[in-house]
Amino acid sequence: MVEPNQIESSLPVPEADLLGLLAADIARALEAVPVPAYIVDLQRRLRWQNAASIELVGDLRGRLDGSVGLDPKDLVLARQAFARKLNGAAQTQLEVTIARRDGTPVRVAVNSVPLRDEDGAMIGSFGLVQVLGEVEPTSETAPSLSPRERETLTLLAAGYSTPQMAQQMGISTETVRNH
Repeated sequence: MVEPNQIESSLPVPEADLLGLLAADIARALEAVPVPAYIVDLQRRLRWQNAASIELVGDLRGRLDGSVGLDPKDLVLARQAFARKLNGAAQTQLEVTIARRDGTPVRVAVNSVPLRDEDGAMIGSFGLVQVLGEVEPTSETAPSLSPRERETLTLLAAGYSTPQMAQQMGISTETVRNH
């Protein structure tokens, strides 16, 4: 029988060095895993998605959380989960409805953890998404908004002026008005 301390002593590199080597390869591993994964920053702007996430919801990098296809009532739940992580929660779990790439709604479970800098300050959040099932369409559905229209409304609700929204979104003020 092999004792745990024998295994550790037989490693060719110390554990700390091994973790450093693994960190260099983590991005490639996260890209390859067939589970939708994402990273958001402190402003809740989507900063990274793996291929499985892009396949599920489309490429939403750079978008605010309010424009990533969340059902409005679930957006509140997602923001509450983010706030719990800001307040020290080690992880959060929730079920929400999101829009697939083709616009059809799907129910998902989201498990996320805070990302912290070396001083322990939260700098964002990493999450994994599990598809739970299709959402049955209601008899009367409201017209859907584009991600840009949702982002415009989110910024408007946050008190941004038209010029501020244009600057934040990187589009003209006329385009903001059209949204």
